Amino acid sequence: MKKSIVFDAAVVLALLGCLALLPANGSAETWESLSKRMIESCTKYTQGIKDITWTMEMEVPSSEGSFKTTSVLYSKGERFRVEVSMEGMEDAGVPAEMAGMTTIVIGDGTNAWIVNPMMGKSQIPAEEGAKYRGQWSCSDYVPAAAEIIGSEKIGGRDCYVLSVLDASSDYAKLWIDQNGFHLLKMEGKPQEGVASVIVLSDYRKVSGDFEMPFRTEMYSGKDLISTVVVKSVEVNKGLSDDLFDPDKVEASGSDMKDMMEQMEKMKDNIEKVGDE
Repeated sequence: MKKSIVFDAAVVLALLGCLALLPANGSAETWESLSKRMIESCTKYTQGIKDITWTMEMEVPSSEGSFKTTSVLYSKGERFRVEVSMEGMEDAGVPAEMAGMTTIVIGDGTNAWIVNPMMGKSQIPAEEGAKYRGQWSCSDYVPAAAEIIGSEKIGGRDCYVLSVLDASSDYAKLWIDQNGFHLLKMEGKPQEGVASVIVLSDYRKVSGDFEMPFRTEMYSGKDLISTVVVKSVEVNKGLSDDLFDPDKVEASGSDMKDMMEQMEKMKDNIEKVGDE
C-alpha cells in the first residue's frame, strides 16, 4: 500500500500548478461558480506554456534507511516524457548498477510506452502512462462534482474545504486557499480504513504569475510516506519532438545480462557468508 501511495502521489506533482493562481473572492462561494472560475483561470495561465521541464527529488523513509528517486518530467502539449532513477538502494543490498537504473515513460495522449533495462520497451495503456505524468489539463483534474463543506486553516491560510462527490476521483476532500486559490491539501479515499494525505507548500512563480508548489509531503494516516522537493523548473525552452518519440528512446543503466550477473554475485556472496 505504501508503494502505491508514493507512486501515485509522485506522478500528481505534475498537475498541481494548474490550481495555483486564481482570482480572489470575498463573497459567499458555491461549487458551481468556484469550479467554473478555477478552470477558466487555470486555462488562461497555462495557455502561454508551450513546454515545461521540471526536476524533483522524492525521499522515502524505510527501516533500512531512506532512499531517493529523481524524476525529470518533460511536457509539450499532449506529449510527455518522465525519467525516473533511484538512489540509496545499495544500503538495501541492491548492486549500484541496478540501483542506478533509469526508467522512462513516454505518452502522446493516446498511447504510452515504458522503457527500462530489465523489461526493454513495451507499450502500456494510456491511462497507466498518465499516472507517471499526472494530469496537465485543469478540466481533467477538477472533479466533476463537489461541495463546499466548510473552511479551515492550512499553513496559516484560510481554505475552502471541498467534499469530492465525483465517484471517479481518487480524492475525497480538497483544501483550496480562499485568497490565492492554491491547492494546499488533498485527502484520498480511505483504503483499509486509512486515508492518504498530500500537503502542498512553498509555492513559487515559474512563468509570469503562474505558480507551482515546490514541496509536497505525503502521509498514510499520520505516517510520513515521502517528501517531494522540486529542484528546478524551466518553461518554453523549445523541447525537441524527438524527446517524445518512443522509437528514439534508449534506457540507461545495466542491461539484463549485467543484472543477472550481479544477482549471481549476490547469491554467491550470501552463500559464502553462510558457510563461514
